[in-house]
Amino acid sequence: MSRPAVIVMIKVPRAGFVKTRLTPALSDADAAALAVCLAQDAVNSASRVASEVIIAYAPSDGRDMLEASLPNGLHWLEQRGRDLGERLEAITVQAFEMGFGPLVFIGADSPTLPPVFIATAIRSLAAAESDIALGPTEDGGFYLVGLRIHARGIFRHIAWSTSEAYAQTARNAARLGLRLLELPLWYDVDTPSDLQRLRAELSADEEARLRAPATYQWLRGK
Repeated sequence: MSRPAVIVMIKVPRAGFVKTRLTPALSDADAAALAVCLAQDAVNSASRVASEVIIAYAPSDGRDMLEASLPNGLHWLEQRGRDLGERLEAITVQAFEMGFGPLVFIGADSPTLPPVFIATAIRSLAAAESDIALGPTEDGGFYLVGLRIHARGIFRHIAWSTSEAYAQTARNAARLGLRLLELPLWYDVDTPSDLQRLRAELSADEEARLRAPATYQWLRGK
C-alpha cells in the first residue's frame, strides 16, 4: 500500500552554519533566524500535501533545536554521509525500510514553492506514471527529487552545488532506465540577489505570502 512521504532536508539553524552565502548582507544571527522561517514554511508546504513528513536533519546534535521551532507529529531521521549524494542515499534506504513510499525530497531554500508541485510529484510516482521526479532550479540544481523505488546509483557522481547537478542526475536516471517527470522551474534563495527577488515576490503576490507566512513576517520586520 502506498504511504507517500515528503522528506525535508534541513540544516540546524545555527549562526555561522546556515545560509552563509547571505552574509554579510545579513548578519550570521539574522541568516540563522531566516533559516528557521524557511524551515517552518517548507514543513508547512509539505504538510499541506502529505500526511507523512520526515525531517532529515544535520548535524546529529541539532534535533532539539529544530524540534523547538517545528510542529509536532513529524518523523525524524539524521543525515549521514560525506556529501549530499551519500546523505540522500542513506535517508532513501531508511525511509523505504520504514515502509514509506514514494519519497519526495525537498529542501528549505524555496519558501514560495507552490505545494502543487510537490503534490504533482507524489501523484505521478504513486500512480507509477514515473519513477523519478525532478524539480529544476534556475541555477542548474534542483528543488525536489522524488523516487518511486530505491534506484541505487541515482545520486552518484553528481557535482553538488554546481550548475551541473540537475543535468547529471537526469542523466543518471536515463542510464538506469527510469521514467522522469520534470516539474516546473523554480528558484532557491541562496544569495543576496535571490533574497531581493524573494522580497519582491512576497511584496507583489498574495499567494506567495500565503505559501511562506513565516518568511514573509520575518522579512517585514527587516
